[in-house]
Amino acid sequence: MIRYCTDKKVDFEKLIELFKQVGWDDKTRDIKRLKAMVDNSQIVVTAWKDEEMIGFARCVTDFVFNGQINNVVVDTRYRGKGIGKELIKKILDSSKQVTYILRGDLENEGFYRKLGFEEAQLSFVYKRKE
Repeated sequence: MIRYCTDKKVDFEKLIELFKQVGWDDKTRDIKRLKAMVDNSQIVVTAWKDEEMIGFARCVTDFVFNGQINNVVVDTRYRGKGIGKELIKKILDSSKQVTYILRGDLENEGFYRKLGFEEAQLSFVYKRKE
C-alpha cells in the first residue's frame, strides 16, 4: 500500500536519485540548496512504499490566489500506478480557491491534461546564468 505524507518528510538521498532518474541533475549538485527548495515550498507531498520514498511533488503558493506545482516525480519502478496523479491531487485539494500552474516536461503533457490542466496562453521564464 502507498502512503502519502504532507508534512515535508523527505528522504533527500532518494530525492536526489528520483531527480537524476528524470534528468534534473542541476537540482542535485548542492544539498543545501535542495533542502532550502523543500523548506521554502508551502506544500510538499511525498509517496512511500513501506519505508522507501517513491514519489515527490511540491508547490509554492499563497493559498488564496496562486500556486505553482513543481518537481512532480515518481520512481520509474512505480510509474503508471496513479501515484503521480495522487501527488498532484493532494496539492490541488489543499485549496479550492487557488489557480494552479504546473511546470512540467512536454513528454508528460497528456498526463497533465487528463488531470484537468490546460495549456496557458502566456508564460515567461527568466533563467539564471549560474
